[in-house]
Parts: sequence; C-alpha cells; structure tokens
Amino acid sequence: MAEEKKNSVYEYGELSERTERRPAAVTPYEQEICAHMEACFPNRETRVYREIDSEFLNVSVFVMKAPTKQDFHVIYTAGMSALPMALPKEFLPKYQALERAELLLFLPAEWDILTGYETDKDVPDFLWWPVKLTKYLARFPHEFKTWLGWGHTLPNSAECVPYDKTTKLCGAMLGALQESISILKTEDGTQINLYCVLPLYKEEMEYQKEAGTEALMAKLSALKGYGMIVFPDRPNVCETE
Repeated sequence: MAEEKKNSVYEYGELSERTERRPAAVTPYEQEICAHMEACFPNRETRVYREIDSEFLNVSVFVMKAPTKQDFHVIYTAGMSALPMALPKEFLPKYQALERAELLLFLPAEWDILTGYETDKDVPDFLWWPVKLTKYLARFPHEFKTWLGWGHTLPNSAECVPYDKTTKLCGAMLGALQESISILKTEDGTQINLYCVLPLYKEEMEYQKEAGTEALMAKLSALKGYGMIVFPDRPNVCETE
C-alpha cells in the first residue's frame, strides 16, 4: 500500500457543469470479480442489482446471503473498476496498481435485504442504505476525478448527516482484509483492490483526522463481536462522556 497521510478525509466540492450525457463504462472484469468473491465466500445464494440507466459508470451490486443465522451477508460492487482512478502524480508509476478498485460491505444475518423483497425498490430505506452508500462510494472517485484507497474517509455531506433515521452513522472509511480477499489479479495482469466499507460516527472521523487511520482501526478492532460487520447501533469508539 502507498503511505497514507494522517488526514485522508474528502470534502465536498463543486462539479463542473456538463453539456452532454456521458455513456456508461462497464467493467470487463465482472466475471473474474464474481468468481473471486465466490471463492472467498463459497456456498451463498447471490442476487445482483443492476443499473438500468446510468451515466459514465455502470455499477452492479451483488448481495451474497448469509448461509446461517450466525454468519453475515456480503455486499460487493462490480463496476468501479471499469475506469482507472485519478491517482496523484507522485504515486506514478510506483503505485499504479492502486488505480482500480471495487468495494465490499458486510451485514449481520438479521439484516436481510433479500427475503421477502422482489426488487430493490421494495426494500425499506432503513435496510437499503448500506447498498446506496456502497454504490455512491464506487462512483465518487470517477465523478470527482480523484481516487479512493485504504484509510480514505468520506462524510455523508459536509454536515455529516446520518445515513438513516435508525442510525447515527454518518461517514465511511475504507479498510482492507487479508490479501487473499483484498487483491484480485485478473487474467490480463490488472490488479483490482477490494476495500471494505466501514461506516463511522462523526466523533470517529474527527479522531481519525487527529490520530490517523491506524489509531482508529485499533479502537475499532478492540470492539468484541463486531469486526468489519456493519451494525446500525454499534458502540461509538470515540464517544465523549
């Protein structure tokens, strides 16, 4: 991984005005991404949610159902890697392998967005927001002509608005799992980096800006029974008394 700055928090800026609709790019690596995920998380029922109409980037979201009530659901994207991200010039060519990525997100077994819902529109917002978040993050670097990588954090608007009224989580950081999951080498030699989406509280984002990503990850890792799995009411590791 490239060395990260202590503050890797993205601010919201203005997008340049467009006069033409841009055609949507589709990743040529979808089959390889799916095969990789099925090898990492085998024997799971999978449903895909595809975008019918999209501009500049087509992002599909796959949901792999938890096989037991003690397990977790896996959400992953296939589409973010259609285009290379705009890495800082000082990263090239040494860290060029970081320019393509996809995203993962884990939900507890009881957070079931598959059973009883025919389409994505049928899923209530308090269950669907992690999928919307993942899709937004996948499009973000291409929309803003930047890049996302390990430790990068993005608040939900400048005001850190919670993702849903059922939670106070209001931002997201990208983490990494073991290399066998986090790095996919495609047949044409391209490296795709798979980052785990970790929703955060406002106080946790503020702590990361001051102490750095590894310090925050140490606090999160100390939470027993949570790990990388998203819970809307998990303890805030930086909550002040």
